[in-house]
Formats: sequence, structure tokens, C-alpha cells
Amino acid sequence: MNNSTPPSTDALPTEPRLIGHYALQECIGRGGMGLVYRARDTKLDRQVAIKCLRTELFEAHYAERFKREALLLAKLNHPNIVQIYDFIEESEQVALVMELVDGQNLQLHLREHIATFAQRMRWLTEIAQGLAVAHDAGIIHRDLKAENILINQRKVAKITDLGIAKSQDFNSTLTDHVAGSYCSMSPEQAMGEPLDFKSDLFSFGILAYQLSCGAHPFGDTNNKLQLMQRIISHPPIAPSKHNPDLPPEINDLLGQLLSKDPDKRPDNTHWVAAQLEKLSHLQLANDFVSDDTQALIPNGSAANQSNPGNTGINSAVRTQDHPTFETRFAPVNTAPKKNRWLQIKNYLAENKISVGAGLFSVLVLAVIVIWQLQPKPPKYVAVIPPKLTAEGMQESQQELVKGAVYDAIQQSVIQLDGYYLIPSSEIASANGNNEVVYKATAANELITIEIMCKIEACTISLARLTKETLSENRLSIESAKKIDVLTENYLFISETVRQAVGDLYSINLSSGNKFSESSYVQFLAINDDYKKNGATLKLLTELNALAEHSNSISGINTLLTEIALDLYHRDRNSAHLDKLEQKLIKFPQTDLHYYYSLFLIQIALQKYDDADGTRSKISTIDSNNSMSLELAAYSLMARKDYRAAISLLQKLEKVRNTSALQYYLANSYWFSGDNKSAMKHINKALDLSPNDYKAKNLKGLIYLFSGDADSAIREYQEILQKIPSDIDSLNNVAIALMLNKKYSEADDALKKALSILPSNTSFLLNYADNQKLLNNKETAANAYWKIIEQSNRESETPETLRNTAQAQIQLGLTNEALRTLEKLERLDPQSIDTVFTAALIHALAKNNASALLNLEKSLSMGMGATWFYLPWFDSLCTDTKFIALMMKKGERNRCTHLSH
Repeated sequence: MNNSTPPSTDALPTEPRLIGHYALQECIGRGGMGLVYRARDTKLDRQVAIKCLRTELFEAHYAERFKREALLLAKLNHPNIVQIYDFIEESEQVALVMELVDGQNLQLHLREHIATFAQRMRWLTEIAQGLAVAHDAGIIHRDLKAENILINQRKVAKITDLGIAKSQDFNSTLTDHVAGSYCSMSPEQAMGEPLDFKSDLFSFGILAYQLSCGAHPFGDTNNKLQLMQRIISHPPIAPSKHNPDLPPEINDLLGQLLSKDPDKRPDNTHWVAAQLEKLSHLQLANDFVSDDTQALIPNGSAANQSNPGNTGINSAVRTQDHPTFETRFAPVNTAPKKNRWLQIKNYLAENKISVGAGLFSVLVLAVIVIWQLQPKPPKYVAVIPPKLTAEGMQESQQELVKGAVYDAIQQSVIQLDGYYLIPSSEIASANGNNEVVYKATAANELITIEIMCKIEACTISLARLTKETLSENRLSIESAKKIDVLTENYLFISETVRQAVGDLYSINLSSGNKFSESSYVQFLAINDDYKKNGATLKLLTELNALAEHSNSISGINTLLTEIALDLYHRDRNSAHLDKLEQKLIKFPQTDLHYYYSLFLIQIALQKYDDADGTRSKISTIDSNNSMSLELAAYSLMARKDYRAAISLLQKLEKVRNTSALQYYLANSYWFSGDNKSAMKHINKALDLSPNDYKAKNLKGLIYLFSGDADSAIREYQEILQKIPSDIDSLNNVAIALMLNKKYSEADDALKKALSILPSNTSFLLNYADNQKLLNNKETAANAYWKIIEQSNRESETPETLRNTAQAQIQLGLTNEALRTLEKLERLDPQSIDTVFTAALIHALAKNNASALLNLEKSLSMGMGATWFYLPWFDSLCTDTKFIALMMKKGERNRCTHLSH
């Protein structure tokens, strides 16, 4: 093996050099002690970074210091700290082998990329989390600054360059104390005093100030001695001077971090990280900083002068873990945001406007032009599903014609600049006439479609109904178009309709036909099958096969995402989503449909950081602020930060009040335990859209969760009269019947639900519980064992763990149930479902103190006392605290039947 000392210049000889089994490639960085190379690990065939000690510094004490860095790094294992793989110590060289971060340092990244305020807050949270782990290991970084933070391709921050990091176990020298960058050191570091982790917190405060305010807290100067003096003796500049819109909570945290007195800084770095996590969600809710205003670290300053699924009767019976968003509104204008002054220049040139010499004239003109260039509020368009009458045409052919027309109009609206397509699911949920749809969706315009067919020819009538021409509460026709088509070619139908929509809006629309007739017909057939019969693995397989050859079919990724998400929410198998995410990442596109699909998949897979990055790209492409806020709200709901989501949704409510928005507000209030507010907003949703199935289902759940079983039964029976096979309603009405001790009726409903979806372990758990209540012990035991066996074959999600734990405790497997509960509480500690499950398991395990603790918490989170009439809690009747809790909730007779 040819080992040699690498050169001390950035260039490498033409022959590759080896250090150990690592082949050096090019120099990618340099620091005070070493050079950093990109290299290939020849044994594991992977790319790594190797930091080599400079040749001129190869002395014993430097080599020892280099080795010390390796020992320090080896203690740390965290996604926000660059990982060390190996340490090489040879006669003529020492080197660190580290994780290769494919990206830039934070300083460069902020110069070259747009980063939203939410993203910068996320980075600060990640840096604080990594720093907390280092501090736990007794390590002080001592040179925390933007240049020592790497941002990878997934926009994750990683702390690097611990070359001067020092364990608090080592003795310090004066030279050690003043090591670091002048612009980022703490007062005690600048004065050469002993350091602890609070010195890093001060440096972190400087970095946080720069990212929040775009300036150094002690002024921007290239005079290092002057800057050091300011850090030692001057107070920081008030953040409001640079960013008056900064929330007071961030101001307060910056003040604590930048305190001269270390004792007044926070006592725990984990606390700092937790505060930033909360504040990042607060920022999403308040939206106080425009994405166009970038708080960058200034160039040329001292700052840069240095080198619920259904979860069973013993859970909270939510029908969705989180509301499912479709691909929302997709405008054609997908160009990145332009520089404002370049827009002004172009505007002046296009309109042949000359500017006079007077300064006042220039300023007035600039104000007028800026006002002209402000983005106009978008218009929302609802496309009403076609009405078709036909003579002599097969039903299957009729459906293909309707599908081609409807798809063509939707894709045409997407091309209209400044118009946004309202999802078809919202229109379907409204389930009413044009006026109902208009009110429920807050649409600005409706497009209606009537098709009359005879044998092989159809007449298609399109009408554009607008808000501007609304009179006497009736929508009026703004423009209309009638076209005749032959049905022998569906691509021809699509293109003809597309041109007709262009005529409605007096513009020419580009052709969307980039695929074969047979592929398009197959796409229409799959879409029709999905809309009628729901998601199936067969449809997903067929669509994936079609996508392999016809990726250009407009909307194919959207349909793939909808079907895959439906299957995931039904059976909790993430394999389909994983494959689809990898496919999308492998074949990236530039349109908003692609990013919306990727965002929804990443949220479902709980890849929240990835989803935030995707949402930032959507915001860059699409200037519609309400869309960005809506996606942010969905992200917050997925993270279970319902309070922050509510604040954001309330802001959206003032802009555009829809039935869907009221539904999401009700959902967020319900998940946060505020049943009264949840009911208020679900009633608002139903006022806007009286026949909305999802809203009715949620109203039933709120009644059920609150313990009002009678009202829940009424809601679900109303749904089942119209949709007898609705499995969510079948399951939930069964639970309500069980709470009312109508076990035989519950049994009928559960058997229907299981006949439709036999693999659902939550339905099976309810069935097993009901069988036990019917005293069919053997049938119940078989069902409990089936739950355990099936859950063991699935990934460990909160739902599978809850079902498994409950099945285990019902079978008397107490120790196993408690171990499963422990896993559940680690994975999903805040959920009411988890709290209720813990109360049930501890009650059956005769751990009364723990059972009562979780029971009381369940009640405080809005769960009705009726749930604790289940016999699983009878053992608690010997405890006076349980009786007192029940009496407090008005349930004086809870335990009387046991005294006889």
C-alpha cells in the first residue's frame, strides 16, 4: 500500500494518493491546522471527507491535538453533527476520516440561495439540538459560526470543525482560550477566562441574531479589536432596530443568549433547542417575515472575515390521523420570483415610460410602478363535474368522454395565469347545486359542463360563471362556448376542449398532448375506477406500469399520490409511498404538481424536514401566500402542533372562508382537546356545505369522543342511510352502540366493516372487545391473537402498538402489554389515544396509581367520562379517587352496580 503525505496545496498530483485505504481526490477546504479532501473509501466504496494535518505543523503537540479532535468527535452521534468514521495515525501523517456533507457552509448557502425565515429557524433548532448533544458529552465547540455549519442537499444543518473544540476535562492554556473567531466569541473567551458550555450559547446567540436580523449584534466592522471590545463591554443592538417585525419571544431568547453574565444565559442547551422548536412553529402561524426579505449574514462585515386512523374502542376513535390534503391550486406561472427592481425596469421598458431628472418624480414613479407590480389576489375556479345525456352510447364510453372533458378543463385552468383550481374533492364534498358549491368553496368562478351525445358524436357546452356578474344571489354567465366532437379519439376531445377553455378566457392555451391515445384511454379508465370504487393495489400497479412509459400524462403523479396515500391511510403500509417518493426524487420535475405530490408523501412518511424543504420550493415557485400558509398548517397538524396550526388557519379564515378550512379548524381543535370549539367550527363547515360527508363524520366523532353516544349514533346512521358501506361510519357507530351497551347491534356493524376491510386491526380490536362484552370469550381471544400476529408483520406505528398492547392485556399478557405500551409512549407520547390506552392497560394490570394518572389526563384532554363505564375500568371502583373523578364529571352511579 502506497502511503504518502498529501501535498499542502489545493492541487493533487496526477497520480491518486492513498492514506490507509482512502484514495484522495480534490481539496475541498482548508483551515488553520489542516486541509480537507474529498476521498473514496476503497473498502466500503463510499465518498468521505479526510482532514489531514498540514505538513508544516506535523509536530507532536499538533498531532496530539488532532488526535484529541478525533476522540471528541467519536463521542458524538447526532444527525446535526458531522460524523467521524476513522482516525489514521502514521509515522508521517495523521488524518480524520469524516462524513462527506454534500453541500455548502451556511455562510455561502445564504449568499447563494433564498432561505425563508421558517427555514432559518429550523436550522437554528437543528444547530441547538446538535450543540446540546456535544455539551452533554462535556464538549465545548468554542468556534461556533456560520462557516462551521454545513447545509447538505436536504437542507439539514450539521455542526463541523471541532478542531479547537475542547473537552471540559482537559486543562486549558491562555492560547486555547483565545482560539476561535473574533466575531463569534463570548466576552469570557475574548478576555481569556475559563470557559464552559455557556460560552457556546453566547456564540450561538450571535449566529441566531445574524440569521434573524441580517446583522451582527455588536455592529459590523472589520476592526477586530474594536469588535472584541464591543463584545466585552457594549450591549447588543436591539434586534427590533434591524427587524421590527421580530416576535417578542425571539427577542427575549436573543437577550438571554447574549447576556454578558454567563449566569444569566440559559442553563440548558436542550431548553434552547426546545424553545426554538416552538418558535419555529410560532413563525409559521404568525407569518411575520416575508419570504422576499432575507436575513442574510452581511457580506464584508466582521461576521465573515475569518476563515387518526380508527384506533379501536379503547382509543380516541379518530377517523384520520390528520386531514388529507389533495394537490391544491396549480397556476401556470411557475417562474421563480424576480428581482423587484428588474421587474420595474422591464415594466418601464414595456410601457415606454421615461423617467424625469427630478428625484421626487423618480420616487413617485417608483411607488406607482411597485404598486402596479404587486401580485393580484388569485381567482379560484371550481370545475363542476360534467352532466352527460346520451343515446346509443355504451356506459363505459360515456364515462371516458366525461373523464376526457373534465380532465382537459382542469388541466386548462391550471395553465391560466393568476387562477387556481379548487380540488375536485371539495366540490364533491359540497354535494350540491352551483350556488352551494360557490358558497362552500369560496370560488370566484365556476365552469359548468353539459354534454349531449348521440352514437359517435357529442355536443359539449361550457359556461363560465363569475362572481363579478353575481346578482340577486344567482350566478350569471360571463362567457360560453359550444363545440362538437367525435368520440373516436379522446386525445382529440381533450385538445378541442382545451382550446374552448382558452376561448372562454380569451387566451391561447398550449397543447398538453404528449402521449399516445391508448395510454390516455388507460389513464382515464384508471381515474374513473378510482373515483367510483376507491383505491386498490391493482389500480396502483396498473398506474405505475403506465407511468413507466407515459410520465408526460398530465396529472399522473397526482393520481399516483392520491391512490398511494389512500392505501397507506387504509392499511398503514408505507412501502407504496416509499417507492413513489424514490421515483419522484429520481425523476425530478419543475411543475407544482410534482412538488405538491412530494410534499404530501413526505408528510405521510413523517419526513418533516424534507417536507419543509419541498414547501420552500413551492413557495419560491408560487407566490400565492395563502397556499404557502395552507401547506404550513398541514405540516403543523402532521407534527401534532395543533395550537400553532389553529393560529395559522384562523389567519387563512379571514382571507378565504371555505367549508374545507372550517373542517380543518374543527379537526385541529378536536385533536387539541377543545371539543366545544371543534363543534363550533364543524357546524360552520356544515352551514357552508350541508351535505359534506367528511364534516358529518367528524361531527359524529366529536360527539363520540365527548361521550355523547346517542348523538353520535344519529350522525352515523344518517351517513349510513346514504352510504351503507362507509367503513368509518360502520366502525364508529359500532363503538357508540358499545358505549350504550347495545352489543348485538354493534356486532352487526363491525361484521359489515370487517367484510369490507378484514385486514384492519383497529376494526378487529373493536370486534374482539365487543365479543368479550357479549361473553363470547373464545371468539374474542382468537381475534386478539390475530391482531398480535398481524401487527407483528407490520411496521411499528402508534396504531399497531396501541392495538397490540390492548390485545395483549386482554389476553392476560401483562408484561408484554406493558413493554408494548412503553414503546408506544416513546413513539407517540402526547396523543390522547396513547394516554387512554395507558389508562386502560394499567387498570387491567391493577396499577391503579398509573391508571388514575392517565385517566385524569384523558378527561382533561376532553374525553367523555362515558368511556370509563367500560368494564375494563371496573377494578378502579375500589379507589376513592376514581369515584371522586367520576362524581366530578356528574357520573355518580359509575360504580353502584358493582356494590350489589
